[in-house]
Amino acid sequence: MRSCLFLLAAVLQTAAAAHAQVQAQASPTYRNPLPVRLASGEFAQNCADPAVLRDPQAAQPTWYLYCTTDPVSRNEREGDGYRFRLLPVYRSTDLVHWDWVADSFTDRPAPATARSWLWAPEPQYHDGRYWLYYTITDTDDAHSPEAGCDSDSSIGVASSASPAGPWQASGKPVVGPRRAAPGCKFDWTFDPDVVVDDTGARWLYYGSYGGGLFVQRLAADGLSVEGEARRVGTSGRYEGAEVVRHDGWYYLFASATDCCAGPLTGYSLHVGRATSPLGPFLDRHGNDMAAPRAGGTPVLAQSGNRWIGAGHNSVLQDGAGQWWTIYHAVDAGDPLFAPGLTRRPALLDRIDWAGGWPVVAEGRGPSDRDLPAPATSAGGARPAPAFGGTGAGLRLLWREDFTKAPAAPWRWIRQPGSWRATPEGLAGHTQAGDLYVDTNTAPLLARALPPGDLRIETRVRLDAPDECCTPHVQAGIVALKDDDNYVKLSVLANAGLHQVEFGKEQKPVPAHHPRYGNTVAGTPSAQAAWTWLRLDVRREGTGPGALERWTAWSSQDGRDWVGGGTWTHRLGTGARIGLVAMGAGGRAVTFGPLAVSALYPPHSAAGAAEARATGTQP
Repeated sequence: MRSCLFLLAAVLQTAAAAHAQVQAQASPTYRNPLPVRLASGEFAQNCADPAVLRDPQAAQPTWYLYCTTDPVSRNEREGDGYRFRLLPVYRSTDLVHWDWVADSFTDRPAPATARSWLWAPEPQYHDGRYWLYYTITDTDDAHSPEAGCDSDSSIGVASSASPAGPWQASGKPVVGPRRAAPGCKFDWTFDPDVVVDDTGARWLYYGSYGGGLFVQRLAADGLSVEGEARRVGTSGRYEGAEVVRHDGWYYLFASATDCCAGPLTGYSLHVGRATSPLGPFLDRHGNDMAAPRAGGTPVLAQSGNRWIGAGHNSVLQDGAGQWWTIYHAVDAGDPLFAPGLTRRPALLDRIDWAGGWPVVAEGRGPSDRDLPAPATSAGGARPAPAFGGTGAGLRLLWREDFTKAPAAPWRWIRQPGSWRATPEGLAGHTQAGDLYVDTNTAPLLARALPPGDLRIETRVRLDAPDECCTPHVQAGIVALKDDDNYVKLSVLANAGLHQVEFGKEQKPVPAHHPRYGNTVAGTPSAQAAWTWLRLDVRREGTGPGALERWTAWSSQDGRDWVGGGTWTHRLGTGARIGLVAMGAGGRAVTFGPLAVSALYPPHSAAGAAEARATGTQP
């Protein structure tokens, strides 16, 4: 058996060399999504949770791409549904063109049950062998503390003499199921990632929304962990840890919100850094990614083009040492295989480093244009882009200080609670209610928005301690056509997690499509402090059905702003801006001044003139 494995490895290496000759004539440019070719010759339509390994034993630069268990093509069927391939593997010599190699497994290996999924592969090369760590969503009873459960996830591992396999599973978990409560209630032991420190020790990161992100030292044999687990990402906020070392720092990339909400997927990528693999990982503003007011500098968020829900990335270097990231995203125009099954192809974008922080795709979001391809050799390095400001010219249209009781054109939608004008602004309390899908019970104070491109700014103070709140509470601004068509930017406190949330709701939608999606737009300030909120809208055309791009920002000091992604919508010429404080009742809220300004691109004549005008910040 051992000699057969080495023979297979030799055959695969010979095939790789021939494959490299074909790919050597690759184009100097590329465009997303990546062309990932199946054995049939068609292109794969899915590669979620992508992970990349450069083969250290290959004679010339060769990379392997591993994807989560999912369908790869609408043409591959099994019974009444799609065929789910178990951790499919592809090979490339240029990081752009990928060719099919194999499925990692033909059957689910122990300790996975027959109904388990295998997710989020993490390939490694160590001590002359290749290792593949992965999520097991349902662990067999022999390795679970509770028999008969299907939520007892764990981390599995297999090894091979080749990055292409075949893989021999260890048969037991590296990290076993972790209880969250009695019975079949477990933390989510998902998404493994391995990093090697400067002493040669290996560290395993794992976890997800259920319980948070953790790191633990791998044993020397790579088959188990040792010592205490350390939390590095707060519960409810992050999954898909990817840790890399750069210039003496450890950088934790992690993804936030729902990966798989079809056309309303708001998945996004955030980063923090630490001097130790154990953390704490702090963002650019010093916020801890493991804190209740969760830190994380946005590094990749949707920008209003075809790509939404970008995240769960793998960071790598090309043949010249330039940094890149491969990640999955959702095509907003073609988001689904079937109802509830989101299609997530692989995308590639460049990483540059500015001031000690990664900048992906020049800060423009997932790319959708022709770009210079990665270098395949040390002599092929390409210059870094010039990073410029994205400022805009502003002209104040109106401002409401709320130091007097709001009057026309302000109008309450539904009966308000007890609100009062104060020297700081409009003060009151959250009221029981919501604007989620068909639960349209929250009071709104609203007035009409003017036409054109706009910037809307305010600040809000929500009295929510770290452990707050169940049910959730939130306070912020909403731009709406009606109760079922809006974008909402709010400070949210939900079961001990605090974040600035940017949501979108729409109706009508096609059958089986979601109506609400959300993304993350920053970290709220401390309990007794202000958080600043900003919405920019840019409209394409002037008719009632014109496309609008709504971009969210937040700030902890009113000066240094964090971008939070873009939702497209069609709220139309009758759109209104409103204040909302909802969820559970009784939490103190104050809204500061709200300003609405005309927004001009900085290169326009109007923008050049208005950029010199007095700022409109609340």
